[in-house]
Amino acid sequence: MSYSDQVTFDFTYKPREETDFKEIYPDLDEHEQLPVFVIDNRNNNNNESDYDEIMEITNNDKHHVNLADLKAPVFKKIAPNKPKSNLRFNRQLLDYGFQNPAASTTTATPTPKPNTPSHPYIRPFQPVSLKSSAKSIEKLIEMKKNLVEYDMDEQDYLFLTNRNSNPKNVIKITPEVFEIMMTSLENQWDHLEYRMNSVISNSGGAATSTNDLANANSSSKLLTMGHNNAKYGNDDGIVPGSIYDQKCAICNDSDCDNANAIVFCDGCDIAVHQECYGVAFIPEGQWLCRKCMINKNRTTQCVFCPSTTGAFKQLDNSLWSHVICAMWINELYFANPIYMEPIEGIDGIPKSRWKLTCYICKQRVGACIQCSNRSCFQAYHVTCAKRAGLYMNMTQGVKGAIANKLTLKTYCEKHGPDDADHDEAIILKGIERVRRYYRDTKLLNEQNARLSKVRKTANKLNIFKWNTESNTPIAPKMFSDVLVGILYKLKVENQISLPEESTNQVLDLNVLPNRSKQEIDQDLRSIADEMCRYWCLKRELKRGAPLIRKNNNLIATSSILYDSNTLKSGGVYDPKTKLKFAEMLVSDIDRLTNMSQGLLERQELNDEVNQLSFDAVDGIYFPLKQAIEGVLSRLNGKYDAQETLQSYKPKVDGVYSLHEITMKNSQYGYLSVDELVLDLSNLQEATSKEYKPSSHIFKKMKNWMNEFRTKDLPSLRLFELQMDHGADDVDDGFPKVQRNGLNTDLEPVDYHAVLEENDLSELDEEEGDEIESPENRAIFEKFLHG
Repeated sequence: MSYSDQVTFDFTYKPREETDFKEIYPDLDEHEQLPVFVIDNRNNNNNESDYDEIMEITNNDKHHVNLADLKAPVFKKIAPNKPKSNLRFNRQLLDYGFQNPAASTTTATPTPKPNTPSHPYIRPFQPVSLKSSAKSIEKLIEMKKNLVEYDMDEQDYLFLTNRNSNPKNVIKITPEVFEIMMTSLENQWDHLEYRMNSVISNSGGAATSTNDLANANSSSKLLTMGHNNAKYGNDDGIVPGSIYDQKCAICNDSDCDNANAIVFCDGCDIAVHQECYGVAFIPEGQWLCRKCMINKNRTTQCVFCPSTTGAFKQLDNSLWSHVICAMWINELYFANPIYMEPIEGIDGIPKSRWKLTCYICKQRVGACIQCSNRSCFQAYHVTCAKRAGLYMNMTQGVKGAIANKLTLKTYCEKHGPDDADHDEAIILKGIERVRRYYRDTKLLNEQNARLSKVRKTANKLNIFKWNTESNTPIAPKMFSDVLVGILYKLKVENQISLPEESTNQVLDLNVLPNRSKQEIDQDLRSIADEMCRYWCLKRELKRGAPLIRKNNNLIATSSILYDSNTLKSGGVYDPKTKLKFAEMLVSDIDRLTNMSQGLLERQELNDEVNQLSFDAVDGIYFPLKQAIEGVLSRLNGKYDAQETLQSYKPKVDGVYSLHEITMKNSQYGYLSVDELVLDLSNLQEATSKEYKPSSHIFKKMKNWMNEFRTKDLPSLRLFELQMDHGADDVDDGFPKVQRNGLNTDLEPVDYHAVLEENDLSELDEEEGDEIESPENRAIFEKFLHG
């Protein structure tokens, strides 16, 4: 029995988004008002639905219509598929997540309990409390690993039916055991791939033996080019990073609206407009382009250009073409402009177009287009022109280009329009990127060919293969041994008939055949090997894709964050407890925010203290620098030096500007006041030579120097004299400061010596108590320090 004997295919079926409403409702006129039928059953006490007459409202006119004139509804009544009451599961199946169907078919309780499955194939994951011991958490993880995640499809059902109907197979396999074995194979392969990738990454990709070389080559994938737009450019509009930077792969525009949105393929991440690619309706779930839907995980070759990336659609002969290629080549057109497929007109392309050589990529492949300048005959591929950045303009948009190909204008780098979008130097760099892209692609293909050849050779020399040449898995013998252990654990050796084939009356009369342990073990190993072969074929049908989608998020599938006391009866969580838990999380986040803010303020205060310490050390060791800095800052602010004097740079070499004098002082460049006076005098002399006395800068500089000489220079001279005098007599001029490297502190003052020096007597003991108070002591010391 084959699958084709049981299922008939409808090749005329179209997806909902590609089906016109007239195909579903051929008699429906979109311009006509729909009739409204009103049924009044107020006078019918029996609530019967068969009335002799009903009311029809059309264009606000009421009239009666006979019920016999209306079409009778056509439907097919299907009996509900309820599990048989005599079905019973082994207790071992409960460890894999299956529920006993008897619990959902009991007649004692008319309403099912919450979270109770109505079908045995529903496998909910039961929550575990955090208050339980560590063993319960380990049990939770073990239950998660053993949870059956594979669901049978029609092909599996036909295979299992065919297998169990064979009289040679004494042991029957139930759907539950089948799903457990398929899940085990997927888990084992996932673990094996993880280990193999770890071995390859730890060895740096280098194989140390023939077995390692075979294993590494059989499990590794071929190299790919990737998206390096800075080096190669792009012709598919894919920009790594934000989705807001993606442009349509066809019109190269990022503008969109509600009626013409940009959709992203979930398989290849390509972005296209609905109108550009023919997406009439955006599906609710994932959306795949035609290439990912039909030709996924395979290299798609365009008939008209050498590029393998971009938005593809099929021709009427099942070959592939870029939508942009079909749009720019004059002879091609779309049979259905709404859905932009299939592409037709390939027979109308003249032979001369196929013989043209692209001057950008230097390849004679496919069909080229030519420069719109009548005197230019440069030929190039559409995708090469897009990758290089040549001028390509749809003067009337995509719809106008479909209706009239004369609205498309393209030029080479020499004949483009003179505007900002057409720069010959930039286009030449783009052409170089295209040539580099195809050169590196050729080298990469050669390297992949050598890699594939080495992998095939290694696989022939080594029997320990994990993958075929098409990168589909090969189950090792270890997988079969694990399945045998699972079959023994589930006691499948006693399953000589399926549960639906037996009845309650003959359950006790069922006699097992007299077979030896060796025969049973041989049958179980035969079943395990058969399942491994079927799993490999199933994976090959899916082109190596996993048969189940892994979900390792225990928090999403279980409730380990909640205590068992927070659960209501039946396993439903209390919303108040969830809200309380959320408020606790918000409180923790607020505390963390306050701690971060406090840490930031602490660092700012620490930085301020360090700056004050640095200023104190700078003032003690370099007092002249701070005095000059204060003078320059005051004068610059008074005479608006930011706009006039500081922007002035004298033309005489060796003469500093006012800004340079300020910077020199900040770098400890002045050791005496005479050096500062010399630089300022030179600056004033240069200003008087370059500007007339009536100029603004001359007057500003004159006023600046006059105030400096009359007010600030005497104070600087006196300060310098005090510093020189203090260096010899009074400990560097700071008698009240103690220095120790970068540490500075005020010297403590003995007020008793001050009293004796000024011939003042000390106060008596009672009055002294008042002075010795902390407040009076602080005032007194402040007075002594001046």
